[in-house]
Amino acid sequence: MQVNTISYYEENAKSLISRYESADINEVQELLLQTFYKNSKLFEIGCGSGRDASFMTKNSFDVIAIDGSKTMIEEAKKIHPELSEKLFHKTLPNDLGFDKKIDGVYSIATLMHLSKNDLEETISKIYNLLNQNGKFLMSVSLFRDDIDKNGFDDKGRFFLVLSFDEWINLLEKIGFKILDTKINSDGLGRDGIEWLTLVAQK
Repeated sequence: MQVNTISYYEENAKSLISRYESADINEVQELLLQTFYKNSKLFEIGCGSGRDASFMTKNSFDVIAIDGSKTMIEEAKKIHPELSEKLFHKTLPNDLGFDKKIDGVYSIATLMHLSKNDLEETISKIYNLLNQNGKFLMSVSLFRDDIDKNGFDDKGRFFLVLSFDEWINLLEKIGFKILDTKINSDGLGRDGIEWLTLVAQK
């Protein structure tokens, strides 16, 4: 992930966490509950404030989660102490190795910060992490009007913008079967940002 992108989350962790905790993500959380079997072992990539990891843990899932920002992990543990042994600082795509298979992987508003090559490597590793028939849910920005032609916003964060078909083709090339797709408006109420939420199966 781009150094500037990580730096932004490191420097703004506290203010970002309060925003994330207040975002309207009922639709996505409902989809998480529908996608994965209760008590299954889940892995979250880009846990931010710990909001979704906490939600899934309270709903009887066994969740471990990572984030590329060390400060974000520290702050998330403060507001969600039940996750203190479940959150880890790791970066993509290098730190995606586990010694056991996972039932499901989900990633909300994270993977679009990767370059195309790192994204392909990360999704390949996600595929390999999953048990047979394991599911992968991701939410990524599909359209943004707040970035320049190189994909950077005014905070220095990088966003990879792919079309709907490009996201589908990338996952299918790696071996995933697409089960469901939804296009959502922005959970923080920002105009000019559109999200793709996608569920796939190994």
